[in-house]
Amino acid sequence: MRSNVCDRPVRLALAVAMLALTACARGGSELHGWSALQQGMELNSEVGAGPQGQTVLGLLYTVVPGQDYAIERRMPIEGLHGKPSLRLMAKATRVLHLALVLVDDQGFEHESARTLSPGNWRELHYDMFQPPVDDWGQIVMVRLVDRTGGLGGQGPVSLKVVGLPLRK
Repeated sequence: MRSNVCDRPVRLALAVAMLALTACARGGSELHGWSALQQGMELNSEVGAGPQGQTVLGLLYTVVPGQDYAIERRMPIEGLHGKPSLRLMAKATRVLHLALVLVDDQGFEHESARTLSPGNWRELHYDMFQPPVDDWGQIVMVRLVDRTGGLGGQGPVSLKVVGLPLRK
């Protein structure tokens, strides 16, 4: 009987270790050329999960008031030419204020922001950048930023995005 009592803590420790390993395997802080800028953001890829069967970039994180959450990718990105514009399909578990921020070769940031309502897939068209930018050729970095925390929002977020350029 004594060995059974001693086995319980060992089994519990193994179960906790297995859960931790499984959670780490779900996502990471870098994926398809995109990198999370804050600790605790998890990126994952879901093949065929988009509205027309596209690969989805999934983000999991918890919004803290006063904190922005972002992923970024260096340029150039194949297929992006001319005046900057990007159409994304996205869905989330909560209302989010998402900005696409372009950083030019002089270090200036150009931003276009949209509000995403929770629920089904929604299209977000980023094309009105402030200040304006003339060409993707000027851009050295692209960021997708959740500014919800800066507006006082808080809580867990599951965000799925289709249309961000992904490196295979």
